Amino acid sequence: MATQEPSPPSSMESNKPGFPKKILGNKLEDKHLCNCCHNILRRPFQAQCGHRFCSYCFNRTVSNGPQKCSACIKEDIFEDPTSILKQGCAFPDNAVRREVEHLPAACINENCTWKGTIKEYELNHEGKCEFMIISCPSCKEHIRFNEQERHNERECPERTLNCKYCKEPFHFKNIKVENAHDEICPKYPMICEGCAKKKIPREKYVDHIKFCSKFRTPCRFHVVGCDMSVEKEKIHDHERAYAYEHLNLLLSVGAALELQLHSEKTKVAELGRRCTELEVKANTFENVVCVLNREVERFATTMEASNRQHKLDQDKIEALSNKVRQLERTVGLKDLTVAEMEGRLREMSATTFDGVFVWRISDFAKKRQDAIAGRAPAMFSPAFYTSKYGYKMCLRIYLNGDGTGRGSHLSLFFVVMRGQSDALLKWPFNQKVTLMLLDQSNREHIIDAFRPDVTSSSFQRPVSEMNIASGCPLFCPLSKLDGKNSYIRDDTIFIKAIVDLTGL
Repeated sequence: MATQEPSPPSSMESNKPGFPKKILGNKLEDKHLCNCCHNILRRPFQAQCGHRFCSYCFNRTVSNGPQKCSACIKEDIFEDPTSILKQGCAFPDNAVRREVEHLPAACINENCTWKGTIKEYELNHEGKCEFMIISCPSCKEHIRFNEQERHNERECPERTLNCKYCKEPFHFKNIKVENAHDEICPKYPMICEGCAKKKIPREKYVDHIKFCSKFRTPCRFHVVGCDMSVEKEKIHDHERAYAYEHLNLLLSVGAALELQLHSEKTKVAELGRRCTELEVKANTFENVVCVLNREVERFATTMEASNRQHKLDQDKIEALSNKVRQLERTVGLKDLTVAEMEGRLREMSATTFDGVFVWRISDFAKKRQDAIAGRAPAMFSPAFYTSKYGYKMCLRIYLNGDGTGRGSHLSLFFVVMRGQSDALLKWPFNQKVTLMLLDQSNREHIIDAFRPDVTSSSFQRPVSEMNIASGCPLFCPLSKLDGKNSYIRDDTIFIKAIVDLTGL
């Protein structure tokens, strides 16, 4: 019985994108390509839109949630929800998988002659080809797979070696830095300079020279000038032979020390004198500091008192400012009251109670310009009465005309106002009204008169402050007031109104 050929890992175990297109020995068909990585399908999955993906590519695409199928968008056949890729919307396409696995393949690595099917390539050759180019993990140089061992042992500049003495690992590049490891290796063989013994480990070299009788050591009198080095076993012979020289060296050093001691005593005396001077200066400085401290304390006390006084002054100023503002408001209110009372007084002084009223209008030129500009087109006269308890009335004048007289005539109107005695009077108002522009030379007054229309609302009992004005929109042509005339004197005109009191 033939043995069953082992199958590649299952679709759920695949963790690689598609096979490279170059391994295919014959013509490539689009149905064998992944729509994500565009390589030959590995463990193909077919989405519900009909497009195929590698198992790895599909799972990576939908790992962050549902995604639009890029192939559907590219082919302009996108349709929701069919073209939405998500977990569970695709199935393993075993038919296409079998087709792909039986396609002929050849290794793409240089000098490799392997050939077979894609299934055999994945199972036996992929990632195992001796001619595959890989990167050295240490130096990053590109090498062939079959050269990896030799490169790691002999060629890699970042390779690690073991010291032949201590067996400790070290980087190959440190060999070139003046034998860096040899300088610190505890097992490195040393040679004794005295007995010439070889292969003494560095860690034991210090102990060896302590007891080596042939090791040359400086004379004990080197501190006073003896510069000879003697073997340890001959050190006593040297000291006896050179006792006179060592004594002279000691005497010389003693004399030098005596001179140095004298110099140091002089320096100490000088330092003592300077210390005394500094103590005097320090005492003086302390006295000055005490005086300054007292001045600072006195100044601080003065400043504190000044600050308290300043705060009191500020509070007083604030209280006075509030009082001044209150007085200013009171004065303002009183000024308004006085102005209102003056206005009422002027009205009362101009008020008449016999049905005859003369209205003096001063600053005529300015007021007419205000009317032309629209700033004050109309003016009201003070009120006047037919009797003390009679009808209340006033005049209304347009210095630049109103209605049909605008811009060409002076318009004058009669206004019935609401009075306190209206309940005692007869309504509607039905008294003849005469309006006059007085000639200040008493030659030719401009006169117009009318009898009220009793059906008009202008003459009914007022329900508001005043009724609608009624009168003469074409009272006086403005041309009569231009140039030299006797109606305007001292920039003033006079308007007269006469209410016929017959029947009252």
